[in-house]
Amino acid sequence: MIIWQTDSIAAQFIVEYAAGTSFDSSKKAMTANVNVNQLRLGVKSTLLYRSALSRLKFDQEYVYRVLRNGEEITRRSFRTRTKKPQTRFAIFGDCGARSSQQAKISWLVYQQHPDFVLVTGDNVYNSGREQEYRRNFFPYYTAPSADTLIGSPIMKTIPFYMLVGNHDIYSADLTKYPDGLAYFYYNDLPLNAAMPNETLVVKGPADRVDAFRQAVKPRFPRMTHFSFDHGNVHIACLDANTYVNPLDPAIIDWLAKDLGNSKADWKIVAYHQPGFNSSKAHYDYQLMRLLSPALEQLGVDLVLTGHVHNYQRSFPLTFEPKKDSTGSQYLISKEGRVDGKFTLDQEFDGSTKTKPKGIIYIVTGAGGASLYDKELSAKPFMWKHEPQDNWVPFTAKMISDIHSFTMIETNSKTLSLKQIDAKSQVIDSITITK
Repeated sequence: MIIWQTDSIAAQFIVEYAAGTSFDSSKKAMTANVNVNQLRLGVKSTLLYRSALSRLKFDQEYVYRVLRNGEEITRRSFRTRTKKPQTRFAIFGDCGARSSQQAKISWLVYQQHPDFVLVTGDNVYNSGREQEYRRNFFPYYTAPSADTLIGSPIMKTIPFYMLVGNHDIYSADLTKYPDGLAYFYYNDLPLNAAMPNETLVVKGPADRVDAFRQAVKPRFPRMTHFSFDHGNVHIACLDANTYVNPLDPAIIDWLAKDLGNSKADWKIVAYHQPGFNSSKAHYDYQLMRLLSPALEQLGVDLVLTGHVHNYQRSFPLTFEPKKDSTGSQYLISKEGRVDGKFTLDQEFDGSTKTKPKGIIYIVTGAGGASLYDKELSAKPFMWKHEPQDNWVPFTAKMISDIHSFTMIETNSKTLSLKQIDAKSQVIDSITITK
């Protein structure tokens, strides 16, 4: 899917694409359908275009170009998804803050040549508005060239799979933010999950809400849960915002089928708010811990999250949430804490011992926004929380004093994870084998 936006003056756009790296060497160029939607964002009006490239083959190079009124305005190439038992992708979150570090991380990710990027939510600050995407997000990932000061053109050549974070939905009141909830304008993610029983409520004048729903149909609200395959990796992406019930029967049933039926070597789950976090920031919001038994049963290898603006890696762990005296309901404090029983695999070191017993939980939220808890970096004696039923030393690594991103590479039954900081230094690395 190619998406672009213009002012309110319509133009004639044509999208052409062909197998190979150049139109000159291609035997046949194809033309894609172009759809346009007028967005009425308060007093402003703009046109949003979409063009889906169909009949693409796996493991194939393609070139595409966009013409406006017969004049070529952009030309890029890309490679489709692979069916080989390997992949290479980048993960970061909490990025769209219009910062110099955001530009640096974009540039560094571009140098790694990933197959795709997974953004773990809070794509833009502060509220998820259309103007924030145009100012704080796209310039850094669709830059005219790759430069440490401005970012890179990485989004023009590889897909971004973007999770929905809390800042992405703060603009759900369209009375206050007529250009709110732009996450649903700018993404076209798989619509392969079940519809949750509890979804985001959009507020505002009826005509404005109706116009929004029409513009984002069928993506809203279903698109916040989805899954996809790339190579030998299967990734299930969830909405972890406060309106969501982590144990929503519709989602649990979908997860069981989605992950249970996957033949991928590696099963990964991603969502924004972490359940296991040793920072001070956002420590009390632990509702996603309730999913742990289900994810363990379904053979999940890694959980990727953001929300906390630093990097953390847990020991492999299993967790059994505490239930009430009847054994029928999980206990949740008014702050959102979830106590339970931890089992840690502290023998796993990712180097000599590479077969973990349990799930490894990653926080990778240092993609551009201001860092959290810098003073905790690499100081395990400062990570402690109380009581023992709520926290044990489950964090193996925390780097909180520098921006960074995650690279994951798989090759058959081997998965390598590296955390690379804004100085291009590898600050953590592990290998997992099966």
